[in-house]
Parts: sequence; C-alpha cells; structure tokens
Amino acid sequence: MESRKSFGGSLGFVLAAAGSAVGLGNIWGFPYKMGKSGGFTFLIVYLLLAVFVGMIIMVSELAVGRKTKLSPIDAYQKVSKKFAWIGWLATIAPFLIMSFYTVLGGYCLQYIALNMTKLSFGNGAVAMSGGEVFGAMLTTPLGCVVFTTLFIVICMVIVQGGVSGGIEKFNNIGMPALFVMLLIIMVRSLTLPNAAEGLKFMFVPGYAVKGGFIDKAPDLVTVLGTAGGQMFFSLSLAMGAILTYGSYLGKEENLVKNSVIIVAADTLIALMAGVAVIPAAVSYGLSQGMAPGEITLRGPGLLFITLQDVFSNMGKLGPLFGVIFYVLVLI
Repeated sequence: MESRKSFGGSLGFVLAAAGSAVGLGNIWGFPYKMGKSGGFTFLIVYLLLAVFVGMIIMVSELAVGRKTKLSPIDAYQKVSKKFAWIGWLATIAPFLIMSFYTVLGGYCLQYIALNMTKLSFGNGAVAMSGGEVFGAMLTTPLGCVVFTTLFIVICMVIVQGGVSGGIEKFNNIGMPALFVMLLIIMVRSLTLPNAAEGLKFMFVPGYAVKGGFIDKAPDLVTVLGTAGGQMFFSLSLAMGAILTYGSYLGKEENLVKNSVIIVAADTLIALMAGVAVIPAAVSYGLSQGMAPGEITLRGPGLLFITLQDVFSNMGKLGPLFGVIFYVLVLI
C-alpha cells in the first residue's frame, strides 16, 4: 500500500490551509455580508465567532485528520460508527460548493480578459457599464461555459501535482501574491474621494443607520446567523477540507499554533478585503450622486457590477487595478 504523502514543511501546510480558508468567502462574501448586516455589528459578531467557535472546530478537525490519516468518510466512521454519516456530508458539501465556485471562477477569468482588453485598447474598447457587462455575460452562455471549463482545467493541473508538488507549491507563490495584490487594491481604495465614509460604515458602531446606509439596526439573531454561516464558509469548516489537510500532517506539527495562524490570516485577509471593497463602492456611489442607501454593498452586484464601474472610472490605470483585483479573487 502506498504511504500517505505529506506537506514539505510547516509553512507549506499553513499556506495551503490558509489558501483553502482564504478565498471568495473573504474577498466577496465578507464585504457583501457586512454590507447587508449593518457593518460594525456584523464585524464584532464575526470576530467573536471566529475566535471562540472557529478556532475550536479547526483544531478538532485537524486532530481527527492527523490521527486517522483517512478521508472524511472513513475518518468519521473510525471515530464513531454512529456518526459516520457526517463524513458523507463533509464529502458532498465540497462538490456542491465547487459547482458554485467553478462558475464564479469562470466569471473572474472573463473579467480579467475584459480589463486586459481595456488596458490594451483603452476604455472605449468596452464602453459598457458594469451592469451592462454583467448582463451581457449572463446572456452569453457559450462564453460562460468556455471560461468555467478553463477554470476547472487550471484547478485540475494544480491538484494533479499532488499535495507537495501541486497544492503546496502553488500556495507558496499564490498566497503571498494574493496578500500583495490585495494590499495594492486596499491602498488605492483608501485614496478615493469619500473613502472615509466606507471606513465609518465598517468600524464606527451604529454608523450604518446614522449614515443612511440602512433604515434600521439589523436584528441580532439575523446577524448571528449570517456571521456564523460566513465563519464556517470562510474557514472551510465542516466541509471535509481542513480534516483532509490534517490527514497529511506529521506528528511534530503544533495543531493549536497552526490553527491560530490560519484563523488569524483568514480574518486579516477578510478585513483587508472589506477595506478594499466597501470604501471603493461607497466612494463610487457617492460620486455618482447616489444616497448611501442606494449604494450596492451586497450580492453579486458588489463584485461584478459596482467594483467594475469603480475600476472603469479610475482613469487609464483603472483596468490594471481591475486585472489585479479579479486575479486575486481567482487565486
């Protein structure tokens, strides 16, 4: 029987596990859920859940994975035959999530191509608004199929390289690159006019209502549910991913330390994404004469309509920031 391979080192594992946790949930999910859940209120609830719930579950999943060295189905069955069905749920969940991720990955590839076209030929090459671009993309299924297939092929090439030669090697480059690109977008976002209004929405208690972004303070139970769902989704918990990574860990690895690093990195990237996205969206909306409550801070419109309009209105370098942003979402 072939021995189970492992990560090349502790750093490689942390970057790979953080790469699983950091992603669409941070760059898109965190800002838009904060946008619909009252800004600061959502932030506090999310941070508390990440520390007191997410951390414990992550250590537990890594421990089960390392102890059993098995897939989620077999691992849960070994722990308790009574709850073996949880392993099936942890296997089905990633398949369902991938059906969603592959489509959005294809969208990101299309937007990268769109902004590269604008960068090469000027904004006149694609003179449509973000809403018109998104609408045209949704009504052209052939293009969506081609770019979705390309995204799947890219993922297959990386995974085919194995744990150390594929996933770890990619994340050793991809994760630092993601951080740098996000930092560039964040700095650019903060230099836009009225960006401070977006920061107040995120970090000043009650400003979402006082600033006119929402009509009334969000219901705490609703915020708790939204933040909890985001925490599980963003940290890749209860879906077999962290358990599987744990199954490739050596006995010398400190699970608590690694969990702290992964949760901290994931939360940092989420906050950076919020600072990159929300002030930019608010700045663009106010510059267009919108009232705060009319600015799109939620749903697919935030990622593919509002932000594309932001990049289109940044001048000659706008498409370059667009390419950088959608590449980091892709990673």
